[in-house]
Amino acid sequence: MIELKELSEHPLFADLSEALLQSLPEQLTEVSFAAGDVLAREGEKRSHFHIVLQGEVAATKLSRGQRIPTARFIAPSFFGAISLLSGTSAPSTLRAVTDGRIALLPERAFRELLVGSEAFCRLIFKSSFDRLMNLEATLRNCEKLAALGTLAAGLAHELNNPAAAMVRTADRAVAALTAMKAADVALRNHAIPVDAMKILESLGDRRDVTNVAPGIDALKQNQAMDALGDWLVAQGVAKPWLQAPSLAGAGILQEELGPLALVLTREQFSAAIHWLASALEIDALMQDIRVGSVRISEIVRAMKSYSRMDQAPQQEVDIHEGIEDTLIIMQHRLRQGVNVQRDYDRGLPHLTVYGSELNQVWTNLIDNAIDATSGTGDIIVRTYREMDEAVVEIIDNGTGIADDVMPHLFEPFFTTKPPGQGMGLGLDISYQTVVNRHRGALLVSSRPGKTTFQVRLPLAAKPDQP
Repeated sequence: MIELKELSEHPLFADLSEALLQSLPEQLTEVSFAAGDVLAREGEKRSHFHIVLQGEVAATKLSRGQRIPTARFIAPSFFGAISLLSGTSAPSTLRAVTDGRIALLPERAFRELLVGSEAFCRLIFKSSFDRLMNLEATLRNCEKLAALGTLAAGLAHELNNPAAAMVRTADRAVAALTAMKAADVALRNHAIPVDAMKILESLGDRRDVTNVAPGIDALKQNQAMDALGDWLVAQGVAKPWLQAPSLAGAGILQEELGPLALVLTREQFSAAIHWLASALEIDALMQDIRVGSVRISEIVRAMKSYSRMDQAPQQEVDIHEGIEDTLIIMQHRLRQGVNVQRDYDRGLPHLTVYGSELNQVWTNLIDNAIDATSGTGDIIVRTYREMDEAVVEIIDNGTGIADDVMPHLFEPFFTTKPPGQGMGLGLDISYQTVVNRHRGALLVSSRPGKTTFQVRLPLAAKPDQP
């Protein structure tokens, strides 16, 4: 049995009446633990209130496969009140950091103490409130960091593709430039006539032609390329398979090259073809590098705008820009098989909002829509004006939200995902941002095949200050 003196010195029981204190030892069960022991697991129902008499215990919560530290209980301390008070399962896993001892107080005796001692009741409720607030703040930060990490990983993937393509293209451009220099020397050595050179330069200035002719399919294009290669062989051109793709890709076939073949010697014509093919290939490679550069610039611009990192927290913004930036940032998830349809009212006036916070709302809602469609469905993003409000709707054709889930959607920590895949804070954060920060409304309606999240923002009101 636990010594009465030890209990009386514990802060939890310091203000208990003598009668209540005297009755405690026979109701408590002492348990020793070793470092590393699991004292309680997340999700389990608890039937005892835990009093740490000696040692240290750490609380962690599983999120996205990671164990997040949420609290530490160093003797003299206690835990387990929140589960008993709310009748819910344990919010975290408790693991011993050091060797120590705890006392277990049955739920019935715990509730009797709450009724019998005002000081005990006040201490339990105050500590429970403080711990819930700290837990929520910790998990909100972790959720935001996890979301940021997911975005960063997606951005790295999005940036890597055009960057890697540009590196490969630059290497090919170096080789093509070397070939063109050799071809240019050959042209000068064979004294190409001025008129023929003008024709070559005109053909070399072709831009933005990617097929032999509009509407020709890949099979016919390959056939035309093979025919051009055979014709070049007949004209004495060495390794025509190296030149034919660039020429055919620019729409240059034997019909346009025939006049050159008539006025030039075989050596001159071969040098001319090598030079022309090299010029066209370099031009095509430069276009590819430009496309990659534009894509990288677009992603960087979207991320900069998404985070609003060079602006004040509150700005007058076009909400469509924020939505579009979000869609660009989330491209790595959308391209798995999600079709996004836009139905924008571009006549909406600019709104004074916390831009980066609203972008997080769009991210959460679109991310949920992608999950609802299992990554292969349709999402409609619609904006319009209704009276004095700007309305944004995000609609998906997923399975819908169950009736028993609907009332709990915006509750903190509520999630239908398996343990460890989410903390249930995405919609809560969105609700707090729209309703509390921007004095708007976040509504939802759902049936199988159509779920609509509706964000309503007042056009005139300014958001609350933090």
